Amino acid sequence: MKHDMIHISRKEYEGMKETIEILQNPKIMKQIMESEKNISEGKIKKLNI
Repeated sequence: MKHDMIHISRKEYEGMKETIEILQNPKIMKQIMESEKNISEGKIKKLNI
């Protein structure tokens, strides 16, 4: 059986792990969704820096 393999940097791998942890955390995701809602409703202004 042939296995596919990819090669990524440790920094990219760690970033992917962090993203997965955030996406799996209901409390953090709720905060993100509330913030996005507030931005779309104009309650909070998004800064483009």
